[in-house]
Amino acid sequence: MKILSWICCCSLLFGGCNHWLDVEPYDQISENELTKSQEGFQKLLNGIYIELNKEELYGSTLTVEMIEIMGGAYEIGSDAKVWKNYSDLKDYTYGTDYWRDRLDKTWDKAYALILNCNKLLANMEKKKNLFTGINYDIIRGEALALRAMLHFDMFRLFGPVYSRDKEMVCIPYYTAETLNPEELLPASEVVAKVLADLKEARLLLKEDPVITGGTMMDEASDGGTNFLRYRALRLNYYAVTGLLARVALYAGERERAYSYSTEVIKAANDGIFPFVDRKLVIGSPDDPDRIFSSEILFALSHTSRGQLFLNYFDPSRTTFVFKMEKDLIDKRIFGGTEYGGNQDDYRHINWVVSNSASFFYKYANMQESGKIQNTMIPMLRLGEMYLIAAESQSADLNAGIGWVNTLRKNRGVRNLSVLTPELLQYEYIRELYGEGQLFFMYKRMYAPVIWSDDEKKNVQPGNAVFVLPLPDTEKDNR
Repeated sequence: MKILSWICCCSLLFGGCNHWLDVEPYDQISENELTKSQEGFQKLLNGIYIELNKEELYGSTLTVEMIEIMGGAYEIGSDAKVWKNYSDLKDYTYGTDYWRDRLDKTWDKAYALILNCNKLLANMEKKKNLFTGINYDIIRGEALALRAMLHFDMFRLFGPVYSRDKEMVCIPYYTAETLNPEELLPASEVVAKVLADLKEARLLLKEDPVITGGTMMDEASDGGTNFLRYRALRLNYYAVTGLLARVALYAGERERAYSYSTEVIKAANDGIFPFVDRKLVIGSPDDPDRIFSSEILFALSHTSRGQLFLNYFDPSRTTFVFKMEKDLIDKRIFGGTEYGGNQDDYRHINWVVSNSASFFYKYANMQESGKIQNTMIPMLRLGEMYLIAAESQSADLNAGIGWVNTLRKNRGVRNLSVLTPELLQYEYIRELYGEGQLFFMYKRMYAPVIWSDDEKKNVQPGNAVFVLPLPDTEKDNR
């Protein structure tokens, strides 16, 4: 029997997580056994979600650490012993042994999970008779969306600046299990395949329980399966629609981006992803919801997420700690009227602690143990949909200012009277700080990376900054 080495995830499964994803340890269960039942396919899919939490992917590298340094989020110190590798990354020196190895691991892990998605999809196709109700469509839709999301993020890392070179050959796109390397595709073809997978996924998810029942972020009251609950921890219908908005905007398809983003906003207005309750985040709440969990379209559930704060941001760390540049925070992001900043902003109150330095607290745990919010790593949130709607409504940014001002109202700050590309960038920074999206924003806009209040320290756009070299492991396959 072939042992399922491609999904060994039991080390991550303990405590409440079993309730949220209904996964039991199964690293010693054969692939043949798991593909004999609907429940086995559910476990295989859940295993892919759990593997996304690995450090090489969204458990660190593509959320709070490597990609955020590339996006200028943190100060990097001068002590060579402590900051050497991060200093290289700040200089966009991707060719060192350390970063080549790190990038290889990220690429390899992403494509390993893409292979898992393709295995799952191929096995499902052969065994449709196993599935009841909407389970076939839900599992297939989520697997396609996962495949698309992973390809898209590898494309955003290693592909060209899309607005400047759509035909540059960049990455492979795998739609089936194969032992042979797929050819490297032009950027335009990669984007077309991402969009095709997401559109098919969205059609399959048209009966997603999230549409009528909301995110259902609690256990089934009858003690039954939770597979169709906790929808914000899965690529649900609206998360896939949000991903379509993100990809369409990246590809310059403004009308589609507007349509998709406003569909999600309508669902939020109908109560599915409501803006965070003001009482939960300001006015000295005992246990603030720092990630604004009600607004999250899709999050990973990582039982050790609190370790991210301890590893990178805790001010009591004695080695290094990621801090935000205080002048940038105080004078531009959450201060400085000409940039739209305001220190009464809910995000400033909950995410930034400033004394002589500015420390980032988004990922500090809530005090009450066992809260699902303490496991959530945001992957896609409502605020991004408002910013996409603003950016894509018209070639004239001011036509979309109402979307930005609605978001700002729900962050406790005054309206903007005008919307410029620079002001929009600062709104993205405020909303998505620490979530792995800032570097990709600068790349999409082909804009300077904002590192500092001192303009001379900000990095000008260019391929050397934005286009990462293809990993060694992929070159070796060619």
